[in-house]
Amino acid sequence: MAMAVFLAEVQANAQEVFYYHQGKKVVLDVKPTKIYVLLDARMKKAELEQSLKLSGAVIRKFEAQKPLASIKLRKDQEEVPRRNWAIVDNVNVDARPLEQEEIEQKVLYEAPFLVTKDGVEVGLSHLFLVKLKNEGDVTKLEALGKKHKVTILGNNRFMPLWYTLSCSKESTGNTLEVANKFYESMQFSVAEPDFLVSFQIQSANDTHFNLQWGLENTGQHGGTVGIDINACDAWNYTTGNSGIIVAVVDHGVELNHPDMPNISALSFDTINGTSPSQVRGNHATACAGIIGAARNNNLGVAGVAPNITLMSISHSLQLGPNAAQQLANGISWGWQNGADVISNSWGHAALASALIDDAIDDALTNGRGGLGTVVVFAAGNSDGPIIYPANSNPGIVVVGAMSPCAERKNPSSCDNEGWGSCFGNELDVVTPGVLIPTTDRQGGAGYSPNDYVLTFNGTSSACPHVAGVAALILSLKPSLTQQQVVDIIENNTRKVGGYSYQTVAGRNNGTWNNEMGYGLVDAFKCVQGLQPPPSVASLPWLDVLLSD
Repeated sequence: MAMAVFLAEVQANAQEVFYYHQGKKVVLDVKPTKIYVLLDARMKKAELEQSLKLSGAVIRKFEAQKPLASIKLRKDQEEVPRRNWAIVDNVNVDARPLEQEEIEQKVLYEAPFLVTKDGVEVGLSHLFLVKLKNEGDVTKLEALGKKHKVTILGNNRFMPLWYTLSCSKESTGNTLEVANKFYESMQFSVAEPDFLVSFQIQSANDTHFNLQWGLENTGQHGGTVGIDINACDAWNYTTGNSGIIVAVVDHGVELNHPDMPNISALSFDTINGTSPSQVRGNHATACAGIIGAARNNNLGVAGVAPNITLMSISHSLQLGPNAAQQLANGISWGWQNGADVISNSWGHAALASALIDDAIDDALTNGRGGLGTVVVFAAGNSDGPIIYPANSNPGIVVVGAMSPCAERKNPSSCDNEGWGSCFGNELDVVTPGVLIPTTDRQGGAGYSPNDYVLTFNGTSSACPHVAGVAALILSLKPSLTQQQVVDIIENNTRKVGGYSYQTVAGRNNGTWNNEMGYGLVDAFKCVQGLQPPPSVASLPWLDVLLSD
């Protein structure tokens, strides 16, 4: 269905535009001046630009469609033709710029962008997702696919009840419309469009341990002495165990960084669907260093849990078709390959994905042989409500950022940086999240000219602190369930900052505040009850203070 026809029908019938999530309608507005277009590979960017020139439309993005490595292709789809896709803005619908004779045959699909109630723009790719109720329902999928003239590409590699389908100009609607028809047939558990969403990395952007105020606050940056996660005292009990794996789903960790010799030989790239992981940006190496950089090695920074094993799972975290499925597969691959903890410093403020929801729920429920993988997400940096996926599942540990002065990181906090950590009902805990020294990509490829960045910021830097603490807990007692680890973290926080912590219904692990959650995570309090106190002869923090 051409975009102009779709808009005409909406306007003529005053139709409500929506999609279904968890059985409820999520209402959206249409932005007719911005569209997603799938093109034959013969259509090059220059040709499209020339065709749009007279109409005033502009190309915001133009890329080749990447292979659908996230799914197991059906036999009849193993030779999927090459295609390009584009986002076109400033479109004059009446001019119908893509219906010119010379290019119309090369346009395979088009759909308008949509706007959420919060004003976030999301696109509709040519893909949509359907979850079967059981394996035998594939015949129902095939019948409805034929009726609506859509192509069944294949099913998810890790969650085989999830199928990916593709629309074209010949389909009975765009992916939002057709997904709704599949859901309303009541034959399937879920049907949702593949939304084009920009996944944000949750950072507002050591060579010396004495700069790591998050681990030991001695007043750096004008902060309050002692406002830290109490790592040095925790290290008296454990610095981690190599048998505990923390997966970092992100840009991909630099696998040969000299300060992270503990990176697993197992890694995965969600876009190619292959191993090893790829370095697709700077963010993951910084996050991983906070979790597990080597300690007491006369080099750089110390991680919260320096002796655990780090696992790299890579994605570009950029807008594109099938991104949600790729990220869901990263989470699935992580727990299915032994991750005890999964750290996620990314998210967005747009629409939820049932596929990502399922991947998270599977990790929480089935990871670690049924004990459950601990899943940690950054709260977000927009000084407003908690973002998705952090807000999607009560089993997730949602982490906000704190300033060196025991405040929720906010635009007026003592660090003088003008951003704020997200807060609200889903917030669980806070940890240091500003001016954090950590590992960086080598040779000037990262945030700084050196192999370390001293000012890594955002809930991106807060989240891995908690992933590291969870790893310390499991290093001492790997038999704990996911929920038991979460309970230990939440029950042993410090009520810092002068906030009003109160008893709240549904919050069963102590008093709580909507800006600070249960409070500041305390690694020492979390681990001290899991084994007897160490002898004076075995105090490793004395060495780290001297040599890191």
